[in-house]
Amino acid sequence: MKKAELMREALIAGNTWCKANPEQITVWVEKGNIGIEATVEPSFMYLYTINILAVEFPGAVDDLMLPIMAWAWQYQPDLLLNPDNNRKVEFDADIISDDLADLLFKVPVWERVMVETVDGKPVAKHLSEDRPRIYGGEWEVVFGGGELA
Repeated sequence: MKKAELMREALIAGNTWCKANPEQITVWVEKGNIGIEATVEPSFMYLYTINILAVEFPGAVDDLMLPIMAWAWQYQPDLLLNPDNNRKVEFDADIISDDLADLLFKVPVWERVMVETVDGKPVAKHLSEDRPRIYGGEWEVVFGGGELA
């Protein structure tokens, strides 16, 4: 599952605490299944939930939510742009003390996979998501490096 690996990398790159404490960030997949559409192309989708657990996190929820949203803009933009989908992103907090909490995020994703034949054997090629057809816009400014006109 490529997107789960990319999520962990985004958290470590996007948060100084995660970078300093990678052993306290756990990313795993649960509730996975596959989807196959009746098409001529040999392809399928992995549909699953990425779980992110930050143990004894000393910051605000925003400090982890922002790298998750930046990741979503890049790899799963429908989570930000579709109200039905963004409501599916969940989180829980176990408040340990005034300064620490265990935070659990659940992010539903899909990965499109095309099956190709290489040297006579089937090989899975993971496809990137289509970029939103939004030119400019504030999401692009915040997470895409664009500028508002």
